Amino acid sequence: MNALDQYTDLYSQYGEALRAHSPEALNRRRGEALDTLRRLGRLPRRGDEGYQLTDVESILAPDMGVNIMRVAPAADTRGEVACALPGLGSLNALLVNDTFMPGRGLEDALPEGVEVMSLARAAELYPDDVMPGVAPADDAVAALNTLLVQDGVYVRVAAGVQLDTPIQIIGLMSASAPVLAVRRVRISLGEGARAAVLMCDHPRRQAVHTASCRVVECTLGRGASLDCYDLEESGPDTGRVSVFAARQDADSRLGLTSAYLSGGITRNDVYISHTGRGCHTELGGLVIAGAGQQVDNSTRIVHSQPHCSSSQLYKYALFDDARAAFGGIVTVDHGAVHTDARQTNRNLLASPEARMYARPQLIINCDEVKASHGATTGRLDDDALFYMRSRGIPEAEARMMLTNAFLTDVLDSIGIEALRERLRHLVDRRLRGCGTSCDKCNLPHELRR
Repeated sequence: MNALDQYTDLYSQYGEALRAHSPEALNRRRGEALDTLRRLGRLPRRGDEGYQLTDVESILAPDMGVNIMRVAPAADTRGEVACALPGLGSLNALLVNDTFMPGRGLEDALPEGVEVMSLARAAELYPDDVMPGVAPADDAVAALNTLLVQDGVYVRVAAGVQLDTPIQIIGLMSASAPVLAVRRVRISLGEGARAAVLMCDHPRRQAVHTASCRVVECTLGRGASLDCYDLEESGPDTGRVSVFAARQDADSRLGLTSAYLSGGITRNDVYISHTGRGCHTELGGLVIAGAGQQVDNSTRIVHSQPHCSSSQLYKYALFDDARAAFGGIVTVDHGAVHTDARQTNRNLLASPEARMYARPQLIINCDEVKASHGATTGRLDDDALFYMRSRGIPEAEARMMLTNAFLTDVLDSIGIEALRERLRHLVDRRLRGCGTSCDKCNLPHELRR
């Protein structure tokens, strides 16, 4: 039995119970998703188009449980979360596996025109808005999520509201047996609204394999501005498959910065569509991966309207036997004149055993556009390393400093100062071989030389 069969069989056997424990707004799309999955026949495997590295089948193949009967987490885990961002003062919500928990005092802290709640509750209040169909219907991960989803987070910012305090969604895995967390995040910004959302996955000590199947759907009204930050600091026994899909109306702006600092095997797909003139999209990615880790980022931006722009900058620093990939497709449709699209991927291999797969692409179906793409992969600059060592800097420290400098421009793009400085600190600790709470730092092998 392949991985997909185990989940479609699970739905066939327990679909009635799943629907009974879910609101109708989530149930109405399950039949369509099941048809899509049956037509596809399996989940993506390594070697499929766009999957040079990642085997989604293997990530989801272990026999993992799904919380169909909506059993509450064994304990309130809010006190365990140490996600301190000094000076951030965020509005917090938790996803424990796939169960929504509001941060303490969240409802009282929300300003007028801002709602943050359980997706299941939102499905009762806003049944036509919780699943807007932004994620591609033929994406296997999105279809699997739609088939099994029961809860998640709903964020709604009304037209004209300028939210100065970031919204933080903390993902936490808590299980005594292998579990698949099916999470969905819905972010809706009205016309002229502005908000920032931080999504972070954090580890919790456990000896079982866990995985998350996440879909994030965003809609930006005319002139809206959304900054999203996606931070992964999970454990080595975790797998993650994620789809981030956004639809932008005229003159809207979207920024998405993702950072992978620790984890197991991760595949992130990003889909952006411009449905109005004058949209702007900024995508940034930072990856630090070491022994046994695998990170795969895939982006697709479709420019279908005139006078839109997009920029992408993804940087990877790979140590030990880490494996990573970047695949990006920018499509400029007929009539999308005066498009400005830029795509850049830079990769640093700090070990002979590390491997990077890069495939940036442009599909241009229109004249009067500016578009560029490129990828480079290499080692640290030997001349710079020699210069620093000749000034008395130990080799390991020099390597760490150069690697840190290599990643700086992605960090500089983060608009929230408290988050930017916190990530600088975490990157520095990661490059020194530290975990999130270690007392002693052990440099990766490549930085010890």
